[in-house]
Amino acid sequence: MAESSIEPGMAGDRTGLGVVAGLLSLLAAPVAHAHPAHAKPVNYPFVVGFERFHSGLDDEDYLAEGGFLLLNELNCVACHAPPEALAEQLAGFVATDLAGVASRLAPLEIELLVRNPRFVKRDTVMPSLFAGPDRDLEEVAALRAWLGTLVAEVPDHPVGDIERGRALYHRIGCVACHAPEAGYRPPGVPENAEIEMAGLASVPMNLADLYDLAALTEFLLKPNEHRPSGRMPDFDLDVAEASDLAAYLKAGPDLVLPPNLSEALAAAAPTPDAALVEKGRELFLGKRCHACHAMPGGEDGTLAGPSSKPLAELDPGTAGGCFSERPVGGAVPFYGLDLVQRRALAAALRRLGGREPLDPAREIDWRMKQLNCHACHERDGVGGPETAREVYFGFRDGAALALGRDGHLPPALDGSGATLTPERLAQVLFGNAAEGSGRPHLLVPMPKFRRAVVEPFEKLLPAVDRASFGRPIRPQ
Repeated sequence: MAESSIEPGMAGDRTGLGVVAGLLSLLAAPVAHAHPAHAKPVNYPFVVGFERFHSGLDDEDYLAEGGFLLLNELNCVACHAPPEALAEQLAGFVATDLAGVASRLAPLEIELLVRNPRFVKRDTVMPSLFAGPDRDLEEVAALRAWLGTLVAEVPDHPVGDIERGRALYHRIGCVACHAPEAGYRPPGVPENAEIEMAGLASVPMNLADLYDLAALTEFLLKPNEHRPSGRMPDFDLDVAEASDLAAYLKAGPDLVLPPNLSEALAAAAPTPDAALVEKGRELFLGKRCHACHAMPGGEDGTLAGPSSKPLAELDPGTAGGCFSERPVGGAVPFYGLDLVQRRALAAALRRLGGREPLDPAREIDWRMKQLNCHACHERDGVGGPETAREVYFGFRDGAALALGRDGHLPPALDGSGATLTPERLAQVLFGNAAEGSGRPHLLVPMPKFRRAVVEPFEKLLPAVDRASFGRPIRPQ
């Protein structure tokens, strides 16, 4: 997908902090380092299932399929209710758990994320409500004050080893989704062999720079707790492995704010008091942040329901609203969509009335694209590891080497609902480590996803595959 020329708008900065714009050029500038956390970000919301399987060359019908994926993965349905028949298909997701956010990010970083998330993470799917010409920086300050009270105890994890973390990052499957380090040579690759650069876009991880080191380690130990969406699975790391991996991810050169920006923001930040904190809490609800994020401290984590126009009432031909190329202010969130994404969303909205609930086969593909299962697994000729990344899936031993590609790559999922017994399928899906691995020769483990996000596969895979392959034939 071609990079967009959209830039977040700076108009209407009533405090005169025009230096904020300098941060954009800082974050967008190429970093002279091979570290994967500093892979150059795209300038639009990054949705990996759309990025890999859709482009501006798609015909309108196929591009619309990508648009339906965007409606879900940009969480449009958190504010715009889908038709009742599509409610299960377009269910959206729960965004990052904000409990303890002030223990992960410094106050200045929280401030920037509230002002405009794309200041900090240009490819984020989180929209901005404070980038428009009418933004109220007193409201930003209040939200920052309240979010700053959301602290949690972070264990004093040991500082890990960078080199062990580098090896671990390139061994356990991180590079199936994230960028490999340019110049890294996996063990066993001949010195005269050329390492091909990854061609497919990688899932960004530039927030690793901003996280406190101990908090990053804690995140790697419990990603499913921090990211309820299940888009980042759990690799069942122990403390030493998570510490090593965190040390490596933090080893790139820090992104440093220009001194004048840091000073200006610090000077503009009022000292929090009880009234300001309470105002921030009320704004979190009033701005409907709890449409995507569960209300911290809430008893059941229930999200606010959609309150804007239903999807069926949106005008796919509009150039305004959430489709705006620049922030417009008011209650309109700014996403920074690029042209292809806007075309895909419009194509989906035009076909919304004729959209049918997914049959089981299409639902499997839909869910695999949401969770990026295709980064490791092929099914029905779709997906699987990119050829350039296969070299990072190492062989455990000579016996595995003798198996060829089957000895180091995750298996294709064709027929898996028929070839696996129900017990074995549940073990694979739900990560019952006590039962052991069905493929002990693989170095790359099957990660653990939140049960709720993979549970549908328990019925979908057998429903589709047994019709073609019959009953389970082996407990592989």
